[in-house]
Amino acid sequence: MKKPFWLLSFFGMILLLVSCSEDDVDIATELELSPSQLEAISYFKEVALGFENGNSSEITRKWGAAMNVFVGGNPSSANTLTLQQAVTDINQLATDGFSIEIVNDSLLANCYLFFGSGLDFADIFPEEENNVNANTTGFFSVWWNNNILNEARIVINPNLLSPTQQRSVILEEITQSTGLTNDSPLQPNSIFYETADNPGYTPEYADIDRELIRLLYHPKMTVGLDENQVDGVLRDILSNE
Repeated sequence: MKKPFWLLSFFGMILLLVSCSEDDVDIATELELSPSQLEAISYFKEVALGFENGNSSEITRKWGAAMNVFVGGNPSSANTLTLQQAVTDINQLATDGFSIEIVNDSLLANCYLFFGSGLDFADIFPEEENNVNANTTGFFSVWWNNNILNEARIVINPNLLSPTQQRSVILEEITQSTGLTNDSPLQPNSIFYETADNPGYTPEYADIDRELIRLLYHPKMTVGLDENQVDGVLRDILSNE
């Protein structure tokens, strides 16, 4: 039996209103966000999903408990100061309970940060010998369970780096070990910046770096989110601030 024209028109109007409503929400959210916020969303998805090497899933990962760092090798006083400043900055930006602590006993650590050559690092951790060599300037490994990070290892070789480069590599490796694990060619002032021809060596956090740390360790950000899911969470966080 044919339905009356007015009934078909009525349902058509409902569908049109629902469709328009959803589009209006998307447009409204887009308009609420500033260009810098939209840039942060794009860069977060570039840096925080997956790893620069390997075939791990491109999803969010972060620490669920404190990152307790033991420092081994031979750091200079400037290296120690840079590390302490990075820890202070990260702890101030994290609002979900996460923190980094420097510990004096390696048995209490879940992150071992070694200042020295890749070869000496491999002597301590033989399973890393395929990942580092005499020319390694900086390297990190992380482990996780259910996408929650729970262990990290970092090596930084100051002997191969200028003081400015040392500062940059310390910031990059400690920050990548928190879950912002990718390099990117998109932001030249970022500590994550790297191209095939330019290793970056930015000695300070850019504003967008701080924003990525803040967003990853925001209470609303969870682990295991893919690109589409993390986009929605980021828009929710930023549009309600």
